[in-house]
Amino acid sequence: MIYYIDAQSLHDTGVTVVKDHHNQPAYILNGKHGLANDRINLHTIAGQELGDIRQRSVGMSPRYDLTLNGHKAGSVKKLFGVWHEFVFVSDLNWLIFGNLLANEYHIYHGVKTVTTIAAVGAATSRTFQIDILDPRNVPAGLLVAAILDRWRFVHQTNPLSRRNPAYGLG
Repeated sequence: MIYYIDAQSLHDTGVTVVKDHHNQPAYILNGKHGLANDRINLHTIAGQELGDIRQRSVGMSPRYDLTLNGHKAGSVKKLFGVWHEFVFVSDLNWLIFGNLLANEYHIYHGVKTVTTIAAVGAATSRTFQIDILDPRNVPAGLLVAAILDRWRFVHQTNPLSRRNPAYGLG
């Protein structure tokens, strides 16, 4: 099952519509993160809440708790990495390998692929294509993808948006 998340919209407005491979709305992600107890929620288009991912700590390596259907499904913690990310989701036993330069992530359970996440178009794209192989993993996969975006925004800055105070406009 292929889904698309507009990470820029989620980052800027706190809400985005997750679309399927037919470009039809499938889910709604809303919320924010960055401070302790901030969370991102996943809803069906009809409004039923499927789960959330709540930030439990702040800092260079924040911890998140993943809740599905009202029950804690796991904790997410970033491990070591400079150009490559390593993230572990306890209880689900998912290991996530990410390439910050290419904006690609692979989620594994043991040696089996659970999900692949990649930027659509150029490597600087803010839209992600998420390929989730098992329909039972869709809510968890979408919520985890939403916070992988958080670490990407922390590391990626646009050099064109920086202002040099030595130059004046008038």
